[in-house]
Amino acid sequence: MPTNARVTDDAFAAHIEPVLAVNPRDPHNLLAACRVFVRSSIGLATYASFDGGDTWREHGLLPGLVPDYDGNPTVAFDGHGRGFVCGVVAAQGPSRQGDALVWRTDDGGRSFRPPVTAIAGGLGLVDHPWLAIGTGLLPSPVPLYIAARMYGTADDGVVLARSMDGGRTFESPRALDSATGAQATAPVAAAGPDGSLTVVYGARSHDGGVVLRAVSSGDHGESFTAPQDVAEVPAMAPDLGDVTARSGPALAAAPDSGLVCAALTGFDEATGMSRLLLTTSTASAGRTPLWNEAMTVAASDKTVFLQPQVAVDDSLRIAISVYALSVATLRMDVLLLVSDPVRPATMPPTFAPPLRVTTRAFDPRQAIDTGSTHWLGNYQGLAAAAGQVFHPIWTDTRTGRAQIFTAAVRPHGRSLRA
Repeated sequence: MPTNARVTDDAFAAHIEPVLAVNPRDPHNLLAACRVFVRSSIGLATYASFDGGDTWREHGLLPGLVPDYDGNPTVAFDGHGRGFVCGVVAAQGPSRQGDALVWRTDDGGRSFRPPVTAIAGGLGLVDHPWLAIGTGLLPSPVPLYIAARMYGTADDGVVLARSMDGGRTFESPRALDSATGAQATAPVAAAGPDGSLTVVYGARSHDGGVVLRAVSSGDHGESFTAPQDVAEVPAMAPDLGDVTARSGPALAAAPDSGLVCAALTGFDEATGMSRLLLTTSTASAGRTPLWNEAMTVAASDKTVFLQPQVAVDDSLRIAISVYALSVATLRMDVLLLVSDPVRPATMPPTFAPPLRVTTRAFDPRQAIDTGSTHWLGNYQGLAAAAGQVFHPIWTDTRTGRAQIFTAAVRPHGRSLRA
C-alpha cells in the first residue's frame, strides 16, 4: 500500500477540490491547489513539493484574493516549467457573479504573479473553468486553453478561451456548444500533440440521464468539430443523503501519441449497480475523432464509485483514481486502477486489479458542514510524472476535518506497489 503524505496542515477550517500538476522540467516539483474555508467564506490556496510529494510547503491564499465564494481550481505546467493556476473568483449572493482568473509561477509554486482575467463573467458566472496547456511541436510560448460553463449570461453553455502569449492575455471566449445552455456540466479539457485539443462535459439525455459529450480541435483551438455524444449513463451517482460528492467527467491526453481518455461514473438506481467507465479516442488533425464504446473498468453493488480522475503517463499507461464508498460501512477509500501500456493507441486498455491508495478509510460525513450538507467538493486530482509515477490527490477526513492527502504510486508490469 502506498505511503500517504499529508499536503495541508494549516489554519484553514477545511480543504476541498484539490488538483495537482508535475513540473516536466523537474518531476520532483509538484504544484497543488484547492479551495479553503475561511470562516463562512471560501478562497483558493496553493502548496508545493520539491521532493516528489514526500513533504509540502504551504503558500497560503493566491495573491490578490479576498475569500468570498472562490473555487474550481485547476493547475498545469507548460513545457518550460512555468506553472499556472486557474480558478473562479466569485461573490456570494442571490445572483452569484464570478470571473475565471489565472496566476503564473516561475519558481515551482514558491511565488505567483498577480492574476490575469481569462474569462469575465459580467453579470453572470464562469463555472468550472478547466485549464489545459498545449504540447508537442508548438511555438514558444505555448497556448493556454480554458474550457468553462457560462450561465446567467447571453452566452450560456460551454465556451473556450485561449491565450497565445503565455497567459498574459486571453482571447474572448467562444461558444463550443450553446445548445446545452445551462444544462451543461463540468467541462474539462486536455491538449495532445500537433495542436489537438479535446473538451468533454456532461449534458442531459432525452430520458433524464447524463450524456458525455465531446468537441475536438486539430488546429490549436482555431476550429472545433460538432459536439459528439460518446457515452451515456442513467446517473453519475446516487443521492448520498447529507453528503455531497457530485462530479463530472475526467479527461486526459497522451502528450505524444494522440490517445485521449475520458472517465466517468454511472449509477443505476434500479439495480444499485455503480460503474467506473472509460472511453478512448485517437486525436487526428483535421478529422473528427472516433470514440470507442465506453468500457466498464469496475462495477459493484456494494461500492459506490465517485469523482473519477484519469491520467496517461509517457509509457501510455492509463491510470484512473476514484473514491470508493462502502455501502456497508459508509467509509470511503481512494482506489487507483492502472492499465498495461496501450500500444497501439487504438487498442482497448487492459487494467490490473485496483490498488487501495488510502492507508485508512475515512468518514465522508466529517467533511465541511455548510449548513445544508457535508461537502467533499466536486472533484479530486491525479497527475502522471516521468518514470511511471502517478500522483493521486484527494480530500480526506481521517483527522476529523477535511484535509488534503496525496501518494506516489509506481506501476510495475501487472502489479502495483508504492
